[in-house]
Amino acid sequence: MLFNRCCCVQSDDGHEQVFHTATQFDIPQGGLDDVDKKRLQVPPDFSIRSVDSSASSGSGYVSLNEEQKAREMTKLQGMIRDFVMEFLQGVFLDAVLEDGTLVPCRCIMDSKLSVLMLQVQSVTRTIELTSIQEICSGKELRDLKVSTPLDELCVTLVMADDQCVSFKFSNTQGREHFATCMKVLRLALD
Repeated sequence: MLFNRCCCVQSDDGHEQVFHTATQFDIPQGGLDDVDKKRLQVPPDFSIRSVDSSASSGSGYVSLNEEQKAREMTKLQGMIRDFVMEFLQGVFLDAVLEDGTLVPCRCIMDSKLSVLMLQVQSVTRTIELTSIQEICSGKELRDLKVSTPLDELCVTLVMADDQCVSFKFSNTQGREHFATCMKVLRLALD
């Protein structure tokens, strides 16, 4: 069992699906306490343009001229590059347990950017990015049928087998930074 009951409720029958497979990878001799707990860094100029943002227009779309589009694309590419570099080295996020408790989770991505490895204490779970069906954050979480208490600072990765894992961030910028980068990486695999 991973993360002490970190789960989703299947919409069909209401039964909980709990992570149940675990493999080991690069676990230091003394456990996670020996690892420098590097946290995900949000770029200082990152701005939120999501459904949750009060800054976004009613339609959710912003009209940009060609120069602005080029600048935004360059900025997005740099943000994704930095995000990938952090995840290749490993970062710590706060995973949300079923009872709402937060637990430090070491997140590492493989060099092909196709597998996300999650490590809590000595338990490791690998997630193929192609198995992620939804990346929900903010108001989108209201539509999920989960027993885990989630709020506007959470992001939930929902897999094809109705398993999920949720992370909580200290602010909306951190939440949207993670959700945006994960969505871009996931879309790149299609």
